[in-house]
Amino acid sequence: MAPKKDTVLKRHEPPGNLPDLTEANKEKWSKEFISTWMQGEIDADPKIVGNGRTPLTQFFDGTKTPFNQGDSPKAVEWNAFPKVIRNSYQSDAVRWAIADSSRVVQDEYLEWSVSRGARKYTGDIHSVTFTAEGPEYWQFLASCQKADFLKLMKDLNSGFASDMVDSDFFLKDYETGNEVYNPANVWNLLSTTGVIAHLIQPNNTLSAEVDIAAQATVIRKNDKGKTITDADELINCSKYGNPGRNSDPSIGAAINSLARDGASLTVAEPVALYIRDFDTRSFKFDMNGTNDGAPTDLRDIEHPDKVFQWQRGNIKAKAGLRIKIEVPKGLKDNNKQPLLVSHIYDTNKKLHIKYGAQFADYFTMGVSAMGIDGTTAQPQSCYDPSSQTAGSVKPSCAEFDGFAHPGLAGAPGSSRA
Repeated sequence: MAPKKDTVLKRHEPPGNLPDLTEANKEKWSKEFISTWMQGEIDADPKIVGNGRTPLTQFFDGTKTPFNQGDSPKAVEWNAFPKVIRNSYQSDAVRWAIADSSRVVQDEYLEWSVSRGARKYTGDIHSVTFTAEGPEYWQFLASCQKADFLKLMKDLNSGFASDMVDSDFFLKDYETGNEVYNPANVWNLLSTTGVIAHLIQPNNTLSAEVDIAAQATVIRKNDKGKTITDADELINCSKYGNPGRNSDPSIGAAINSLARDGASLTVAEPVALYIRDFDTRSFKFDMNGTNDGAPTDLRDIEHPDKVFQWQRGNIKAKAGLRIKIEVPKGLKDNNKQPLLVSHIYDTNKKLHIKYGAQFADYFTMGVSAMGIDGTTAQPQSCYDPSSQTAGSVKPSCAEFDGFAHPGLAGAPGSSRA
């Protein structure tokens, strides 16, 4: 067991300890984003969570409250394939096609975009890129370090760099004349281009993660006074997420269980949603081609790190943020045709990869919590937002400060409430 030594964090580091930000902007990210969200949740600040929320007694900000940083975080994990789609369609091919069709339906904190070359919608897959990076971080980077942002976009999507121009990424605020980063820009909008930077599904935000973790520390009771423990019932009662997903109920139930045991909790550092695992053991190359039902010639993927290319975060620490799946140029199949992602054969399903969503079945997502000894609060009745005034949100033309996401979402902490 780690020795007991409670200390405060120097600051909240960027997601995955990414090196993009300057030292000054790392401080700003910590204080004006993560700590602002956390303290807003604690204080029930209506700019963060909406009116009528309860001040929190079992949630803390590690830059202000000492805790044992040597303790092991409590991980909460879930499958990355959208549960709503999985439960709605019996056919694998149908659910995969629907999940590939739009970033809007990719709602488990993992989104992806597929490149099929010249045959954009029906061709064999050339590449698939997945990201778990929240929009707030990228919006901050684009707003405060524009040159670094543009270089990063081009480096990560090098095949399209020559086509990118600055105006693709920014809108004009006609009130102030200032540039405003557009998260849903042409290079980060579609699931069919193979180009992606960060999450854009409206519920897939870092601030939503903080909100769910914070509000899940409130112990709830039903109309009969019985403490609520069911994951979906907790969400419906506390209004911190959406039942039916893999992610929100899992996060809320795990955090609430710890709170009922008396812990005071926070999101483990660095605050982010992470890819914790990607199970590639069932994947082989079919050297005969990409057609399902035809005779196969299955071979091991000899250099998987060159096909499954981790680009951001640290998957060895269960903290992956971005992965590109692409076969290196120059490799040929038995017919002297270039090896593509669709040459990858899933031995579990006995099918070639025809959809990026087939990979989503094998991703495990996660978030972790840290805790200190606390006092279990008394259960509270369910939160009823219909009887409250909505929290104030700056208009979209306001200078970006973490409270407005032009074209995407409103108050950070209320994005799922």
